[in-house]
Amino acid sequence: MACSHRVLSLLLVPLGLVACAGANMKAASAPASGGAMMEPPMAPGEARSSDAPALMAAPAQAPAPAAVSAAAGTQVAGAGRPSATVAAPEREMLDIEAHLTLLVANVSEARARLHERAAELHGTITSDVLRDDGSPRELSLTIRVPSGSSDAFLNDLERVGQVTARQIIAKDVGREYHDSEIVLHNLERTLARYEEILQKATTVEEMLRIEAELSRIRGEIDRVKGELRYLGDRVSRATVYLVIHERTREVVENLPEEAKFYPGLRAVSLSELRGERSTVSAWGGGVAIGVGRGGNVELDALHRTGSSSHGPDVVLLTAGGDVYSDFLGGGRRRFLNPYLGLRVGYARVAGANDFAGAGTIGVELFKSRYATIDTDVRVLGLFGKPGSELGIEPTLGANVAF
Repeated sequence: MACSHRVLSLLLVPLGLVACAGANMKAASAPASGGAMMEPPMAPGEARSSDAPALMAAPAQAPAPAAVSAAAGTQVAGAGRPSATVAAPEREMLDIEAHLTLLVANVSEARARLHERAAELHGTITSDVLRDDGSPRELSLTIRVPSGSSDAFLNDLERVGQVTARQIIAKDVGREYHDSEIVLHNLERTLARYEEILQKATTVEEMLRIEAELSRIRGEIDRVKGELRYLGDRVSRATVYLVIHERTREVVENLPEEAKFYPGLRAVSLSELRGERSTVSAWGGGVAIGVGRGGNVELDALHRTGSSSHGPDVVLLTAGGDVYSDFLGGGRRRFLNPYLGLRVGYARVAGANDFAGAGTIGVELFKSRYATIDTDVRVLGLFGKPGSELGIEPTLGANVAF
């Protein structure tokens, strides 16, 4: 009979644990009810008195959590003997998370201000990631601040930069915290009861089974205490996730240098076409200055073949510009870039003042960042009092960047 009694007692061990779990669930839904819980197993050879108070028959109601400051955190007792329940934070049990996106002029200055403000509020920077890959910089910050100071901290962000996105979530974890306290209280009472049973065990087999249950219960107690510490920390400190973008800035210091003017020298010939197939030839040179093909001014001085004058017989002062063809490279090749142009200006031919107009067709023989060599042919029209005439003006020029 004694052997059967021991076996029955050991088989009741898991039943007692199931009863504890059931009582925890009932207590979470109705903590003030007076329903009795299932009693834990008796020690081997132990007889329960009908008038003795049952250790586990008390209502499953957790004691009210002690008030502590949010900055003090949550403290728990060891996993051995029954202890006081984990202290709950003083203020309302809200787990606050905020997600914000800011646009600032300078990421480094914003980062310094946020670090300084977090230190003033006794907060903690848990993550600080800066991305600087040539594009506008981006900073990601995770900041934990005391829950009582979270509103002030979030309002301060308006002065750091422009808030472009904002989401604040406050989750009430009071019931979850209270349920965990009830579970912890019942586990500690069950642990104490099994320790009493262990003192009365008479065989090695009984001791090993009870020790295994004690180890499992202690593990459950540690797990619940960890949950309470986590919930207490989430309630005592708000978590703020920040993504900070820097406004796009025009970077002018890295732009390639560009020339402002392209002065050059020219070799020019002119064939004046007159009536009755009469032709007068002239040779000379000139200078040019401008902003490249877009626009320039040219001054040419020529001397007629066979002329005895000491000065130039033809003077041309024209202004105009040339354009490239997109179908023929758009002027981007290093060699042989064709172009067309128009010019107008003043001409003095053999002492007569004329109006000059010309159409140009040419090609850049060589082109680099610093110099250009080109040749062109112009059909020149001279219009004045003596009459009008045409001329063909081939040229060869070289320009340098300035």
